[in-house]
Parts: sequence; structure tokens; C-alpha cells
Amino acid sequence: MGSEKRVMIVEDSHTVRYEVKLIIEKMGITLVEAANELGMFNMMEEYGRCVDLIIMDLTLKYENGFDLIEKLRKIEKYSSIPILILTEHADAKNVIKAKELGVVGYLRKPIQKEELETRVRSVLDQ
Repeated sequence: MGSEKRVMIVEDSHTVRYEVKLIIEKMGITLVEAANELGMFNMMEEYGRCVDLIIMDLTLKYENGFDLIEKLRKIEKYSSIPILILTEHADAKNVIKAKELGVVGYLRKPIQKEELETRVRSVLDQ
């Protein structure tokens, strides 16, 4: 795994995006940041290719993470991008809905460095 890999974080908290950036970039992976749906789609188009993994907050300020995942799944060129959800609420209802939408896993807030590294490596090494 090297710098050719690209991960996007969709998270409205600058602090959380910064925490993830520090960890991901130390892994030798490029991180693309977006604070919302518009930023997410703009960044994907700007880079001219899909990212290898999306880490998405479920509780964005103006949007629902599940709604964004559903939109991604309906667009052919984005439909197969693996998604890890980032949440404070990993209750059974959210876990079931995430699985139904093809989410590959979830990370609990506050972010644990080792857990983030393990999950990201697991997805990108497939």
C-alpha cells in the first residue's frame, strides 16, 4: 500500500478530519477531505478518478450519511467504492442499515488510531 491509494473523509468536523488526516498520511496514503455532500462530489470529480475508500460520518450537520451512501450507490462509477462509517452511535439499527447499504465496517468516535489503521489497511489490501 503506498501513495497511489486515496482515501476520502466526509466529515463536517474540522477537528475529526484533521485527526484522520494525521493518521492516514502517516500510513503513506493520500487523504482527500470533504465537509459535506457537495464537497464530496466536487472532490471526486476534481481528482478525475474515484477514491479507493470513503470514511463517512453518519451525522453530518446538514445531511444524513445514509442518504449520501444511497446516492453514491446509485451512481455507477461510485457504486462499488468501499465505505467505512464514522459514528458515535453504533446501535443495532444503524449497523443493520449500514450492512444493507454495503458498508464494509464502522469506526466509533472518538477515533482510535490503531482501529483506524487496521480498518483502512484491511479494506485497501483487498
